[in-house]
Amino acid sequence: MSIEKKQQLTAEQLGILNSEMEKNKKSVGVAYALWFFLGSLGIHKFYLNQTGWGITYIALLILGLITTAIGVGLLILALLGFFLLYDLFTIPKQVRIAYEEEEQQIIDKLLGTETQKGEQA
Repeated sequence: MSIEKKQQLTAEQLGILNSEMEKNKKSVGVAYALWFFLGSLGIHKFYLNQTGWGITYIALLILGLITTAIGVGLLILALLGFFLLYDLFTIPKQVRIAYEEEEQQIIDKLLGTETQKGEQA
């Protein structure tokens, strides 16, 4: 996150930022629960705003189950298992990154809106 951009915010904008971040806050506990119960469906990835990875997990699961009869499916499911094992150890980092990206988007929106208002005056 860019500290310089955050310092450009007014007190009112900082209040808006804090409010928005509280509404969109991600929990490591929730991410782990989703990983544990619905991980093979990639639901924890959707929760962390990683839609592409969530779709990849679903596709790997479906493709792996369909092709298990010909033997290739086990390799695909093993790949999915590797991704899930990786997530087991990196979920706290993924939550932190999701938080920082969300904060940056909100700051950019606040600064962009402020710039447009100034240009119209």
